[in-house]
Amino acid sequence: MSDQAQNSDGQAPSASSPIVEGDDIAQYRLTNPLEIGAVLRQLANRGDFVTVYFNEGRQFLLTRILEVDIRERTFSFDWGGSEHTNKALLLADRKLFVASPDGVKVQFALHDVSQAQFEGKPAFYADFPDDLIKLQRREFFRLETPFGRPYKAAFSLEGSKFEINLHDLSLGGVGLRATQQDAAKLEIGMVLLQVHLDLGAGGVLAADLQIRSKRAIATHMGLQFQVGCQFVNLSRSAEANLQRLMAQLERERKALTG
Repeated sequence: MSDQAQNSDGQAPSASSPIVEGDDIAQYRLTNPLEIGAVLRQLANRGDFVTVYFNEGRQFLLTRILEVDIRERTFSFDWGGSEHTNKALLLADRKLFVASPDGVKVQFALHDVSQAQFEGKPAFYADFPDDLIKLQRREFFRLETPFGRPYKAAFSLEGSKFEINLHDLSLGGVGLRATQQDAAKLEIGMVLLQVHLDLGAGGVLAADLQIRSKRAIATHMGLQFQVGCQFVNLSRSAEANLQRLMAQLERERKALTG
């Protein structure tokens, strides 16, 4: 058992919240066992965390993939720190595995998982899933917001009120297009609390944002700044709403560009 394996006595990492599946996700579904094995082996080699949700999402286990056998189409993953959680996972009907290495969402489901040994210690053992979703967020889920009807971010900071246009939108966060004056007050690492994101037809979403990047851009309106922000503890329901909105934006973009 790794020191990093954890049980469900806490909060699952927001970056590993499950993907809401639909027609827009179908193109990212892998069914070739060799491709599935390659993704699992990459997770194992990197030591990435994998969150396993079970009992309809009421419980989870934070673990790592230990070994992948592509020829036998099996893999093992780390035993958790709580025997109660381990036994509950073994007995659960459906287990949903979610990982987010470098912003790439990986998700698959299993029903049958058994107990085994790995290097003399208890571990979980399972066959490859029938299919696996590998979703490149930065390729599919980072979309520029409508230019003619800009979405806006409204928040308060040190007693001042801000209303800044959104440049782009993703499941991981948003890009703000700020004036030089506003950008001077937005420092990298700062957490903006209860930002109200006006997403047009998508409604208003309240979320905390952490500023991760800031760069100057020369425009016809003068010098502006693109401020990259990451969602902090975004709820699963809010992420589901974002996915639906972004799928709609992608359809509109494709209709315009042909």
